[in-house]
Amino acid sequence: MDLENWMGNLKDVIWNKKLSDIVIPGTHDSGTYCINSNSKRTKLLPDLQCLNPLVGLIGAPWARTQQYSIADQLVNGVRYLDLRVLLDSDEEKFYLVHSFEGGEFWKELEGVAEFVQKHPTEVLILDMNHIYYCNENDVRGMLKRVEGMFGNKLCSPPIPGSSVKTYGEMIDSNQTVIVAITEYPEQDNSKYVYADLKNQFSWLWGSEANVVSPWGNSDDVTQLHENLKKSMAEPRVPDSVHVAQTILTPQTKDVVIGLFEEPSNLEQLAEILNVHLQDWFGEFHKDYNLNIAIVDFLTPALIEYLVNLNSTK
Repeated sequence: MDLENWMGNLKDVIWNKKLSDIVIPGTHDSGTYCINSNSKRTKLLPDLQCLNPLVGLIGAPWARTQQYSIADQLVNGVRYLDLRVLLDSDEEKFYLVHSFEGGEFWKELEGVAEFVQKHPTEVLILDMNHIYYCNENDVRGMLKRVEGMFGNKLCSPPIPGSSVKTYGEMIDSNQTVIVAITEYPEQDNSKYVYADLKNQFSWLWGSEANVVSPWGNSDDVTQLHENLKKSMAEPRVPDSVHVAQTILTPQTKDVVIGLFEEPSNLEQLAEILNVHLQDWFGEFHKDYNLNIAIVDFLTPALIEYLVNLNSTK
């Protein structure tokens, strides 16, 4: 299957479907593929003093959530990216993070922009649902540069209460990139007013208002399944896309037990869940109109399964 151009290849099937009615593969913490024990820890981690030398060895394997680079994720069919952005004040650079610094933000985004230019039939959602340690000037500067990279490809959010655009409308208007940021910067030690940014950047989506993404927050497969079914059964917001976070969340006890037995890292934890996901995706598509599914250590086989669901309903 040609996953690199799957939306264009399925245009006859998805053309008149709202983006919220298309099954879209996504990755969780998309920019963490390069995290390793030598990666720089961020201020998001507590200062453990005497244990600090061990933090990278113990913590990094639980922070890395993907095996493929963002460029490879896109080529393999991923169309939703979960981007956690942090401003490293020491280096004055933006990084994609998950407790540790992963990919450098602008280098990764340049690759995304290159993909967009080469693939006019593919729609991307860039969800910056966490922005850490930034002030309003930092964020304005960042969004101005994002605007310069994607230009008229940026798709504005729907008017509150109306529906998101169809795939065909996005393609016809040549607006194939959605960029969202969190409206609640205080939780990330940042300071800005989303409404003020929205006035300047009309194309900006709200990561909470327009990208509904409830967190299952469980390390147990059965409990996560129940949590997901409960959240997906809730009435849909018409002016939003909807994310199913099909991921297990490691708890402190998992990290401690992992020092002595498997799972000893997030990849092994994800393997426990991912063997169930084809069955879950089929169920969620049938019963709850599955939209975006994000996965840790997402494989081309799971992406292909998700893509093929678009032809079954």
